[in-house]
Amino acid sequence: MTRSILHRSGWHAAVSTALCVVLACATPNTASAHEPDAEEVALGSLVDAELAFARMGAERGIREAFLANFSDDGIAFEPAPVRLRETWRARPAPADPLEPKLAWKPAQAGVSRSFDMGYTTGPFTLSSATQPTPRHGVFFSVWQRARGGPWKVMLDAGITTPGAVDFAQLGAAPRPRFAGRANAARERVTILDGESQALGGGLTPNDYARRVAADVRLHRDGAPPIASRTAVAPAIARAMSRVSWTPIDARVSAAGDMAFTYGRYRQTDHDQRAVDGYYAHLWLRDGSGKWQLAYDIAIPATPP
Repeated sequence: MTRSILHRSGWHAAVSTALCVVLACATPNTASAHEPDAEEVALGSLVDAELAFARMGAERGIREAFLANFSDDGIAFEPAPVRLRETWRARPAPADPLEPKLAWKPAQAGVSRSFDMGYTTGPFTLSSATQPTPRHGVFFSVWQRARGGPWKVMLDAGITTPGAVDFAQLGAAPRPRFAGRANAARERVTILDGESQALGGGLTPNDYARRVAADVRLHRDGAPPIASRTAVAPAIARAMSRVSWTPIDARVSAAGDMAFTYGRYRQTDHDQRAVDGYYAHLWLRDGSGKWQLAYDIAIPATPP
């Protein structure tokens, strides 16, 4: 499921916008009050949209909240990627819209320089009358909006975790650094070509490490997120001998500094055992214009 009922079906509890700004934006000057700049305004509106989504979930239930906040072509992982609104509308409504209870809160967020794409991530819990002990997890969502329009969820993927995750320990959230001019359509092709190069022989751990950002986040089901290349690279090296990605689609911000992709993966371990599943990637462009993998979320097709 998505926020995904087993994966990020967490209900959003309130979290201060200030915390998200501190963790995801360029650090503001705390020595004196200042008018928020355009990035802070855009980020604040994104966090507000996530908080409103969470409140709707708590008050009206998962189904209504997700149908209201996803775009028409928004993707959720169940574990295969599906168009949420189309898929969920074809299913009968639950007898009790407030069961199970999904509670979540945005802990970190980031926006593109064009303010038309952004992401949110944070903890969730899932509980029900029959299973009152909450299950923990972490969600990851990508949002988009048209000029003057509301934020809508374009992609939502999540993982379960053994317990609650302290996002402060992960450090500041990744953010794009690219400030040049870009052709979004051309950059989309570049990103899809780059992921498709992982077909055939696949990427080795060294290949993978060269593609990730210094502050990359690794989300794997059943474990807490891992932050930073120095921690992620050895974890990947222990877990696999190679991985291949088969992208399904990609979207790029108007500024050409943020993009997301999703598709299928096959990971082979050191004993040549293969695991198939689905991935969601967030790519951010650094100051030199190079695309780097900032969030890598992988969900096995078959739970371990």
